[in-house]
Amino acid sequence: MFIYRLQIFSLLLFVGIEGSIASPTNAAFSSTIMEEAKTLTEDSIKHDSPQTIDQKEEENRHQWDCTSESNYVQEQLALTSTLLEEGYKITHKQKDLAADEVILVLGKAGSGKTSIVQFLTENPKLQSKKVKAETGEFIIDDGEKIGTSATESFTLYPELVNYNSTINFCDSPGFHDSRSSAHEIVSMDIMKTITKRFKKVKILLLEKYSSLQYGFSKDNFLNTLRHLNEFLVDFDRFREHIVLVATKLQFSYRMTDDAGVVPEFITDEMHIDSILEYLNHTEISLTEKLSQKNSKKTEDFYQKAIRLLQSFQTRDENGKSNRINVFRRPYKSGPLKNMPLLDKNRKSLSETIMNLEYVEVKENDFDFTLSDKAKLYLECLLKLSNDNYKNKINELSFKLKEYVTQKTQNYSSFYQISTELDLLYSALRDLSGNLDETKDYSQFFEKVQSFISDQKIPLQYNYYNNRLQTLEKIEEMLLKFVDTSTVFIPSSWTLPIKHLVKSVESEYEWYKSLIIYIEKLSSYETQKNKTETYSAIFQNTFTVTSNLMAVFMDATGSKNVKQFIDAQADDRRKLEMETITKTLLQKSNITCDANGRLIVKGFLIRLSEINSESLIRFHCNNITLKEVALLAVDSVYLDEDTIDMFQEVNLFIAAPKWHVIGQRQIVLSGRTGMKISENSLMFNGKDGKPGLPGGNGGNFVGIGLQFSNGENLLVESNGGRGGPGSNGGKGERGTRGEDAEKKLKLGIYDKNYTFTKGVETEKLVNSFSSISETQFYASGYHCSSCCSSYKSEINLLRQDGDCGSDGSIGGFGGEAGFGGLAGDQQLVELSDSSQIRFERRNGTEGSRGSMGETGDQGMNGIGMICIHLVTKYSNYESNLKSYWKCVSTDNTTCNTSTGSDKPEQILESQHFTTTGIQLPAPKKSSDSSYYSLDYSILLKRHSSHMIFSKIITDFNQAIGKKFSYDLNGIGMLFFQDNSD
Repeated sequence: MFIYRLQIFSLLLFVGIEGSIASPTNAAFSSTIMEEAKTLTEDSIKHDSPQTIDQKEEENRHQWDCTSESNYVQEQLALTSTLLEEGYKITHKQKDLAADEVILVLGKAGSGKTSIVQFLTENPKLQSKKVKAETGEFIIDDGEKIGTSATESFTLYPELVNYNSTINFCDSPGFHDSRSSAHEIVSMDIMKTITKRFKKVKILLLEKYSSLQYGFSKDNFLNTLRHLNEFLVDFDRFREHIVLVATKLQFSYRMTDDAGVVPEFITDEMHIDSILEYLNHTEISLTEKLSQKNSKKTEDFYQKAIRLLQSFQTRDENGKSNRINVFRRPYKSGPLKNMPLLDKNRKSLSETIMNLEYVEVKENDFDFTLSDKAKLYLECLLKLSNDNYKNKINELSFKLKEYVTQKTQNYSSFYQISTELDLLYSALRDLSGNLDETKDYSQFFEKVQSFISDQKIPLQYNYYNNRLQTLEKIEEMLLKFVDTSTVFIPSSWTLPIKHLVKSVESEYEWYKSLIIYIEKLSSYETQKNKTETYSAIFQNTFTVTSNLMAVFMDATGSKNVKQFIDAQADDRRKLEMETITKTLLQKSNITCDANGRLIVKGFLIRLSEINSESLIRFHCNNITLKEVALLAVDSVYLDEDTIDMFQEVNLFIAAPKWHVIGQRQIVLSGRTGMKISENSLMFNGKDGKPGLPGGNGGNFVGIGLQFSNGENLLVESNGGRGGPGSNGGKGERGTRGEDAEKKLKLGIYDKNYTFTKGVETEKLVNSFSSISETQFYASGYHCSSCCSSYKSEINLLRQDGDCGSDGSIGGFGGEAGFGGLAGDQQLVELSDSSQIRFERRNGTEGSRGSMGETGDQGMNGIGMICIHLVTKYSNYESNLKSYWKCVSTDNTTCNTSTGSDKPEQILESQHFTTTGIQLPAPKKSSDSSYYSLDYSILLKRHSSHMIFSKIITDFNQAIGKKFSYDLNGIGMLFFQDNSD
């Protein structure tokens, strides 16, 4: 049963929605027809106007042309599908409404069925509106369900409207709503669905008041009775459970020519009496027709109609009609709830309806059959189905091919298209296998539609949707007339799908290779030599294909030779390959401003690109480096330990992916304080100067999403060690002692000693070296021209010089220099911990200067050893000869002291000079918000890049998820100036 519903639904869709694709003329023609059918359908739903005579004649003149080009077939198919879908939605909404006791409202289109239902259920939205012509006529409108014309109806589908907890009204379509095969199917199907739920029912039959009066066509009311007779299988069983209501009755007065007489208001009872007279007249007329020659069907109808008319004319014991009432039109503008006369009319109607007894509903009380024209319509569609299915499979394959082509031309990233094609290829491959196992076309298109739905493919139409569910409602009817056993031929349908699978596989394999290519070019091994590789491939304005091929094959494998060759013949693939190569091998942009800020921007950045003094001096034009920023769209490679020029430098690194190559150190620590020159402090006992402070550590700021080998990186931002205090100057030397020579010259000596004859002077000297003054004597005869005696006196003298005085105390040592301050460190880890190690300590103090040495003792005076010879002759009293011989000697009587000697009391009280000591420079953080804003702009500029859009999206989403800020907000929050 379900299979048949699928078959018919697929048939309806395939034949008419866009026509056969086999013929361009046919497709264009069908498109035109579909637009006309759509317009017709929308107009029909909106206005629900009765079928005109011209339309009926057109249908009657219609000659069946059972081809997909047939205007009538296309029109009816589109209309049927639309009406069934709308009808299903309405009935589905009413599935939970009780239908135990139902007041079934019947009548022709425009008779006021919806108005009376909304009126009796007291819809607060009901309004009275004046008709355009100034005739004093008013109509009922709610802006939703009720039409604004006396001849139009909005009701296409039956609708249950709640009256109270046990009773519902059933607002049905007009008897004349079956304007075509499509309307016939819809009216029959939906009414059958609703009425199957009825248990007890009473009928409210509506007819315009004007059709129940003399002077109007008496066939109007008879036509209503004919429809009622066709609808009720057992007409007579329902006869006593029908109320006749005359609708669209105005409030009016009976006028006279006498101006003095007040016009008489025509009451409901007066109108009902008039209706009874009309019914009596109609009964008599039908009775007369029975005497004429009629068909059996006509005669049967006349007899039933007469019995119903007689039933309507019964009165109660008070002579009041209990089966007829009127439904008046409003008499002024505004809400109906504010009109007392209408409220009185509602109470009267409710009383009449509620006093009527219900009748039990049996299984086949209501008749729903298709006309011969509708049967022919369905049989024609089946004849067209097989070719249409083939065409639609081709069309599906073509549209899916277009869908794949559109994907490969409008993707946002290589990763996105590769993933999507992977999923699509797998799904198509599974679909192809599943289609080979299908048993009928309903199953075939169920699988096709499931595939389209699962893959979210935005085709212009669906093969299997809610329309299938609506066709389920007319299942029994369709199975009476439709034989689908010869329609399904799956072997001829699946080939286009198999071709599509191969095409999608080729695209998927291409983008899978491109992903591998991207990963290889992004690797550190390739990035190390990217400049040389780039130059080898792109020379001036030409691409060296052989070199590009070598790089591509090295990355993706030798089996992809054909893939590379095919890509050279495909402009799109060739452009994709060259775009990837140029992007990933191009140089980073390096700038350095006058403030010493070195900024590196690029897709993939290596620290080694700027990690040398010559490179930094080149880019910064010998300006002192103060800050470095590495801003990578994708990855940063920390592949070298930083050079000395990075000491005391602020470093900002921003990249979604961080890669640490080997064991690495980033050293931003401050330098040791400089040593003070001591040249001017070496003498004269001056105090040493305090040491200079160590340099402050540089600040480190980073932000990243993924970290590779982070545990192998150490970031140091320690303060530098303080400089050493300088040593105190050596004390001044003591004063020099007085020399012995001066004393001797002054004759300062005490004794003379006689020199013993025959003693050698040298021995004498050596023998008496410890005696300060010794005198020796010698005597004898001297013979010359005359003889005389002589006496020689030798004096040996030794006199020490005075001792030199002690030297002065040395200067005090300088105090140790202060250590520098540690730099700030901040790493924003957007995912798991980076495992990067950090070290930041304030620098230690430098060493203190030593106290200067005590000055050297003054030089001792020079001692002397002298021999004084005095000879006297006896004959020459006045002849005295004197002779001196002296040599200098060291002073052995003085204690010697060196400059290292310090009095004990001075050593115990030593202190260090702090005069002029310098504190470390104030610590300043780099304004990293500047870099975060710059980085935010960089990422935004490349956010739609085919290679980097995914990692940028992941990066930005991670920021929003963790902080609820964008990148610039993170910079302002975390990286603002944190000076201490």
